[in-house]
Parts: sequence; structure tokens; C-alpha cells
Amino acid sequence: MKKTRNRNIFVDANIIIDYLLPRKYHTSNAISFFKQAQQFSTVLYVCSYSFAIVYHYMRNDNIPHKIAISRLEKFLENVKCLTVNNIIIQQAMKSGFLDFEDAIQYFCALQVPECEAVITRNPNDFTLSSICISTPQKFSFQ
Repeated sequence: MKKTRNRNIFVDANIIIDYLLPRKYHTSNAISFFKQAQQFSTVLYVCSYSFAIVYHYMRNDNIPHKIAISRLEKFLENVKCLTVNNIIIQQAMKSGFLDFEDAIQYFCALQVPECEAVITRNPNDFTLSSICISTPQKFSFQ
């Protein structure tokens, strides 16, 4: 029997927002991506501060605190959370990325062992990436 290795994928905060909040054009792609990741035993990594970003969006959408926290707790069960530290912040500040938030996430993604891709809704924000950048609908789990 052939043993398959786990695939390591980093997920941008905007995909988490799309997954946990109803977004007219994006939610179905995010839901499909997360379902496929589970089917293919993919290890999903996220940036620790993404939880604060997503919480902020939930509260702006008038989702009560307890419900927002419950959704985040459930989500956390299915991902590995990467810590943002001084080194990552310094790398992001010196990176040349035009979007500081994406720079932080990118340098978190570089911490993932054999990171195969960064999944984002905005691939143009990662033009300086040495990692494959994909959208949820274009990424192939096959």
C-alpha cells in the first residue's frame, strides 16, 4: 500500500473570512476548498493574528461575541496556528510587499515545513512570493 504524505497549505485570512461569514461571491469557493482539504488530509496552517481579523469582521457583521468565539473555536480544531513574532514582523516590514498584512502572512507561511501553496483571494498581493500562490477555486488537491 502506497503511503501518501500530508500536504501543507497556508490559508490567507481573507479565505477564513469567506468561510466563516456569508460573502456573496466568495463563500461557496471557501467552503469547497475546506471540504476538499479535509477529504485529502491536507494540513492547513493559518496566522495567529488571523483570528483577531476574522473576529473583527464577525463583530462588524453583528455576530454576537459568543457565536463568533464558538465559530473560531470550531475552526481552530481543523487548522494549525502559526505564531507571529518579532522576526516575522521585521521581515514583513523590510519585504517590499505593498500590503503589510499579507507580508506578515507570507512570512508565517515560510515557517510551514514544505509549504506547497498560499491560498488567497488576492494572488496579486503576493507577487514577491517564492511559494505557489493560488485561489481556492484554482487549487488542485489531485
